[in-house]
Amino acid sequence: MFDDEFLDKLPDDPYEAVLSIVITFIEKENKIPPIDLEKLKHYDVYLEAFALFDTFNEAVGLGFTLPSLTSERLPNITRITNFFKTIVKDIDKKYMESKLLRERERFKTRFGFSFIYQFSEGDLKRIQELINELRDLISESKLFDGKHKERILNKLEGLQKELHKKMSSLDKLWGLIGEAGVVLGKFGEDAKPFVDRMVEIAGITWRTQARAEELPSATQLPLLSYKKVEVK
Repeated sequence: MFDDEFLDKLPDDPYEAVLSIVITFIEKENKIPPIDLEKLKHYDVYLEAFALFDTFNEAVGLGFTLPSLTSERLPNITRITNFFKTIVKDIDKKYMESKLLRERERFKTRFGFSFIYQFSEGDLKRIQELINELRDLISESKLFDGKHKERILNKLEGLQKELHKKMSSLDKLWGLIGEAGVVLGKFGEDAKPFVDRMVEIAGITWRTQARAEELPSATQLPLLSYKKVEVK
């Protein structure tokens, strides 16, 4: 159900991406006859959806608490189904808030009331270095298929062209967080070199935005709880 093609097409916005995951599962689950035997035949569908949500939630730092599963299949099916059907409204609300914020910034820019985010010379240079490292790693990597590699490289190239000391929107930089979740979900520990760099870019972006919004200097990024993978 959640093949590479689906993952590659996930939206950049983390909440829009996770909403797509949840809705896809619910649509699939609604087609399964409400009979225990039929549900058991599709047990892998429930586990796949749960594993994807869990991985994306952890990688992107959405902060949702998932139910615990047991060794019993039917109770697990019930827990997973109830979780997805309960969480969809909360995710949709968060997506709405995120979308409204982006659109307001777009209209402010259009009407000349743009909010400006300003990177330090050091931060701007570091982001450029990280993007170049990502482009080299992805170009040389054998993990990505042709389409996925091309899509990410095009995204990085477009980001570099728009990256300036002063920017009215940080959306494309934040889009790398969603990409980090997809890469981590697909490749696990093998994604460490890519995800570490995306997370560092997110950290710089957050510091810049927090400074512009006049948040306390110690304010932590609430959207990111990724823990660097320790490769043995």
